[in-house]
Amino acid sequence: MNVVVLLGGISPERNISLLSGRAIVKGLRGQGHTVKAVDPSRGANGLMTDEELAQASAVEVTAEELASFQPSSLVSCVLSPLLDDVDIVFIALHGRYGEDGYIQSLLDLRGVKYTGSGMVASAVAMDKAMTKMLFQVGGIPTAFWVVVKPEDADNLDMLDEIRRELSGKIVVKPNDQGSTVGLTILDANDVGALQQAIRAAAQFTQTILIERYIAGRELTVTVLGNEALPVIEIEPKAGIYDYANKYTKGKTEYHCPADLTEEVRDHVMSLAVTAHHILGCKAYSRVDFRLNDENIPVCLEVNTSPGFTELSLVPMSAREAGIEFGPLCDEIIRLSLED
Repeated sequence: MNVVVLLGGISPERNISLLSGRAIVKGLRGQGHTVKAVDPSRGANGLMTDEELAQASAVEVTAEELASFQPSSLVSCVLSPLLDDVDIVFIALHGRYGEDGYIQSLLDLRGVKYTGSGMVASAVAMDKAMTKMLFQVGGIPTAFWVVVKPEDADNLDMLDEIRRELSGKIVVKPNDQGSTVGLTILDANDVGALQQAIRAAAQFTQTILIERYIAGRELTVTVLGNEALPVIEIEPKAGIYDYANKYTKGKTEYHCPADLTEEVRDHVMSLAVTAHHILGCKAYSRVDFRLNDENIPVCLEVNTSPGFTELSLVPMSAREAGIEFGPLCDEIIRLSLED
């Protein structure tokens, strides 16, 4: 097949996307496909060489670099000859404009098939507050939350109300970003820290999610088609599972399969499949949980375009299920092409 891998993009997760895309390009070529790597941040000039791909790293994107990108470049890219005579686009973009329905809608309008969830499911899953509302409808446990705007950092009456409603330890993060970009964990009683956390998240979004922190174990489940793959437990050696701990070798231990009772394991896997379907996801996703002290899984979010780097969780879970990287990419394409 003729495959274009879209990678890079214009979100804070750009460099991780380059690493994911590089691995996917290699995996698909190993399966016999003709593959082009295309970075839509460059518009119609997005074709990347293997030499350029080899230089990709997990270094965080700077604010200056992000400011240099234009969303219109995605339109130019999708409308360009780069996508002529393509059987399918493998979306390896993460975060805004790649995982939130924007690129999916452009590809739909051009009539080009692509991997993963469609425009609506991608947009809903990227909106953490909307996702939580659907979790509640579907009976999926999720942490209590509120949504604020950047200007609310100065609204002391509102912050007092939030402290009363949530109390204890809380998480503040952008409502529409991934890879723990802009995330802070703090004590709700520390008003100054709460203001600072809202302002930090506001660097990446106009909608900020504040939710009750769930103490316990961190779990993730890959859903492939209609099946849940083995559960992974994530255990950072220090601190939280932030950007550095995610993308630096040796900073986090992964237990696959997770050491769980059969009852808890089956329940987590069932909830993951339910979350995948209730959001309307297609082909594959990764569903993140906290397992609280009472062994109750609390669902955090669904990732419709999860990482595919050498440290990423989806390939790890697939390997445990007996699916190697190349065949995994092939299976995602097959599932995505199903009506």
